[in-house]
Amino acid sequence: MDKVSVLILTGYGINCDVETGWAFTMAGAHRVERVHINRIINGEVDPADFQIMVFPGGFSFGDHIASGRVLGLKIKKEMGEKVAKFVRDGKLVLGICNGFQTLVKMGILPGDRETVFGKQVATLTHNDSAKYEDRWVRIKANHANNSPFLRGIDAFDVAVRHGEGKFMAQKSHLRDIKNNNLIAFQYVDKNGEPARNYPENPNGSELSIAGITNETGTVLGLMPHPEVFVSSTQHPHWTRNKGQEMKGDGLKLFQNAVNYVLKEL
Repeated sequence: MDKVSVLILTGYGINCDVETGWAFTMAGAHRVERVHINRIINGEVDPADFQIMVFPGGFSFGDHIASGRVLGLKIKKEMGEKVAKFVRDGKLVLGICNGFQTLVKMGILPGDRETVFGKQVATLTHNDSAKYEDRWVRIKANHANNSPFLRGIDAFDVAVRHGEGKFMAQKSHLRDIKNNNLIAFQYVDKNGEPARNYPENPNGSELSIAGITNETGTVLGLMPHPEVFVSSTQHPHWTRNKGQEMKGDGLKLFQNAVNYVLKEL
């Protein structure tokens, strides 16, 4: 197949779908569609017609219960088998911020290789700062994780926009996530070391986790927003760095997804 089709889920409170679509278009996707989840539930749109499914950022159904909880329950109940088949077929799933919260609370991340929807073993909860964090941080990819999303990515600056981004799990589950190289991104300090302390670690995440994948690496969730750094001029320091090589480093993640589909699906 020489075409790459991206399905971006929209719904109540989701608000990062447009810029996420722009990122995939810039990355070379041929077809990018923003689709309300109800259209999938009622059969108007079939996820099987796409190779990449995206859960974008936002405030789905509000945060007054728990970020991502309501959307996760709705998707799991109303279209769970469609999502599970999508993952089992080896297609790519990306969850950003609220989308990451949704994937974790559905049990898709870290997930189960056979059933896709595993038991929820982690969560994303209130930031240690007890406030909404809206600023730039630095994250680093885990080179031991073989996810197609991460190829050729090292460390880069990226924006966070969340009030519930602290990744937590019981020690045994954290150990499994680490030992199985499911950590995708970690918040790092100026020396490139995992950041335990605020403000480099914006939420207090255990193991400095900013994102994880499933076992196959085809499902990625992360709290930061790579879609808001697809052009150098989006960086807050771009005017200071004129004349220097400076790219929209977040774009690489989307290019990786598109290239994976072109070459391997």
